[in-house]
Parts: sequence; structure tokens; C-alpha cells
Amino acid sequence: MSAQPTDRNAFLAELSAADYELFRPHLMSFTLSVGERLQDVGSLVEQVVFPHGGLAALTMPLRNGGGGGAIVVGRDGFVGGFAAAATAPAMCDAEVYIGGRAARMSASAFRYVLDQSPLVRRLASRYNAALMVQAHQTALCNAAHAVEARIARWLLEVLDRSGGFEVPLTQSTLAHMLGVQRTTVNLAAGRLEEAGVINCRRGYMQIVRREQLERHACECYRNVKAYVSRLFALPPAVTTAVPAGEVVIRKPA
Repeated sequence: MSAQPTDRNAFLAELSAADYELFRPHLMSFTLSVGERLQDVGSLVEQVVFPHGGLAALTMPLRNGGGGGAIVVGRDGFVGGFAAAATAPAMCDAEVYIGGRAARMSASAFRYVLDQSPLVRRLASRYNAALMVQAHQTALCNAAHAVEARIARWLLEVLDRSGGFEVPLTQSTLAHMLGVQRTTVNLAAGRLEEAGVINCRRGYMQIVRREQLERHACECYRNVKAYVSRLFALPPAVTTAVPAGEVVIRKPA
């Protein structure tokens, strides 16, 4: 049985009723505001955020004020859980790029809930694995693929998390996410617009032909999507009580 249907966040929605009850007393609803900082690299992580809507980008900063290497998190996951579970400093910045509803809990409460339920720990580990594969693929993508293909990939990533056919991101914001100059994004987005794939509007981009956008995207989009599909198709591990002093060796399936 899943959590309450009003919880649009995928992680919270996937919890059993019993496990959701472990979270419920600690969750506080709030609104994600564009530009809001959820964490700063190297700082202590004090909260874990579960977006129901909106979008946050995880980036690494540079001394000149730039940055890049973005990973996007929306209602498909959570922000801060990896560091909170390890009582570790934040590994990257996290900033809200698209506003929306969310829930949050303290890092200490998150650790407490993980300690109470092996199933919650496994589920959280899978979501962290999905985040890590996105980070690895992004590192490869930034080194190997042209900006036009990367733009197409990120627009698809945002669409998958926000729904609809309009992406409320400016070209300047997209340039920051990709770690490139705005003029580079302008040229690449212009080519996509000339091909009839997108329409660039003030403050947002409209996706005209998603199937064509997927053709322009690099293989990284499909690779991450395929991995995450396989990851969450796996059945939950079964824990069997073992008497003290006995060792159980399971044959591979």
C-alpha cells in the first residue's frame, strides 16, 4: 500500500503505509522558490527536500562564479539525502530552477527513519544510485557531446520531471546548467528552433516535436533512462532471519 495520494514525490509515494508513518511526523510542506539555495557545497546538510513539483539543479561551482555539471532533481527523487545519511558535507550546490510544492525534514530525522526500516534504506539507496548514474553520465556527456545534443537531453530531462510541453528555463539558466557561454546556447537553440523542434520564448522554451527532440539528444538521455528503469524494476531484497552462528549462502538467481 502506498502513501497518501496527495504525495506526488515518487520516493514518498513508493513507501508502504507503515514506512510512510515513520516519515509523516517529520515532514513539513513548503514552496520551492526560484533561486532558493537548498544546500551549498562543503556546508553541513541540515535538511532533506522531497519535491512534489518544480525542479532543483545540483551543480559544482567555480571560483569565477560559473559552474556546471548539472544533475536535475524533481519529483523523481530528493535533495540532500546522500549527505544527510552519511552526516557528510554537501558534495555540490543545490538551487531551485523551477518553483513548486515540496516537503522537507531535518537530516537527523531522515537518519532516524533510515535506522528504523531496512526497506526504506534500500529504497533510498536505489534513489541515490539513480542520482549517481546521472552524475557519471553527465561527466561523460560534457566531455564527449556537442552542445546542441546536450541541450536536447536536458530539455527532455526537465520535461520528464515537470510534464507538459513548456520548459520555464531561460537560455541563460540553461547555459549555467551546461557550463557553457550563453551565446553558445543561443546558437545551438537557434538551430533546434530552425529545425522546428522547439520555440524559444521569453522566459521559457516550448517543445514543438518531442520525438524530434529525442532524435537530436545524445545517447546519454536513453542510457540513464534505461538504467533507472532496470533499477526500479528489481524486486526488493528479502531479509531472512539467521540464527546466531549460522551463515546462509545463496546461489545467484
